[in-house]
Amino acid sequence: MRLDQTLFEKAVGLFLIAGLVLACWRIVAPFLGAVAWATILAVSTWPLFVRLRQRLGGRRKLAAAVMTAALALAFVVPVVLVVMSLKDGVESLAAAAQDLTALKLPDLPAWVAGLPVVGGRIAKAWRSAQGDTGATLEVLRPYIRAGALWLLAEGAMLGLALLEFLLAVFLAGLLYVTGEGMADLVRRCAARIDGDRGVGLVQLSAQTIRGVSLSVIGTALVQALLSAISFAVVGVPGVALLGLFSFIFAMLQVGTAPVWILVALWLAYQGHRGAALFVVASGILINILDNFMKPYFLGRQGAGPPVMVIFVGVLGGLMAWGFIGVFLGATLLAVGYTLLRSWLDEAAA
Repeated sequence: MRLDQTLFEKAVGLFLIAGLVLACWRIVAPFLGAVAWATILAVSTWPLFVRLRQRLGGRRKLAAAVMTAALALAFVVPVVLVVMSLKDGVESLAAAAQDLTALKLPDLPAWVAGLPVVGGRIAKAWRSAQGDTGATLEVLRPYIRAGALWLLAEGAMLGLALLEFLLAVFLAGLLYVTGEGMADLVRRCAARIDGDRGVGLVQLSAQTIRGVSLSVIGTALVQALLSAISFAVVGVPGVALLGLFSFIFAMLQVGTAPVWILVALWLAYQGHRGAALFVVASGILINILDNFMKPYFLGRQGAGPPVMVIFVGVLGGLMAWGFIGVFLGATLLAVGYTLLRSWLDEAAA
């Protein structure tokens, strides 16, 4: 009888613990993305925060406020600009869909007609379209409307991402204030689970987060910012959106070339050849910068993960968590890869 009572009490205790864990999970689940991003931000910039705190005479809260403002300027403001650009794009497409007859096709460049085999056919089709522009462009009305709806949906997604960024930056500010205590709690949990080996894995994870954040995310942000500045100098419209695409391609380890090549071609088609040459030259220099920044940061933090890990992490994070997943996916997958490699190396030793 005593045995049955003991088993019953343990079963009830386990049931209550499981219920508590489930309730806590449901409470924090909507904020996991923001919490993960806040943790990555705080861990990545912690050495900078410590130096700033020392320069401010040990005033932790003031240093945390300055760092939080800097993070907001680096991540929140660009997202706001992109959302505003999407709004303008939706309005432009909607206006175009309402009155397609007002649009006129420009003359086809002479070099297109001179292309072998297909040049004559393209020129003939273009002249035919110019002769009845209204009917030709009317066919595009459904596609223009679909594009407007797509931009609207993307704007809504980025609006939600903006809220997550705001929350993440706020939580990162709190982590600056309570960082040592939280780090000690994580180390104690790791030590409880796997002793000194667990503590070492926590330190390895923090090192990987810093390395990926600085070498991959930081480099992509710098490249996107410089690309946006070069586009703004020559007066290209939609600078914020072009900067966003530059950032995504840079995160994918492709580089910003797909964006600035298209911009240069568009400028050349418009007759602005000097501006096109400037965009090409600046784009080449920005891509060369990538070859210096990444080795510098990786040299300070250790060897980084393979390019394929970053590529899959960016795309997988984007599909799993939306825009904020671009940042989370690459970092979290890099941490998982590094821990797996460490475990395999330890087993082989």
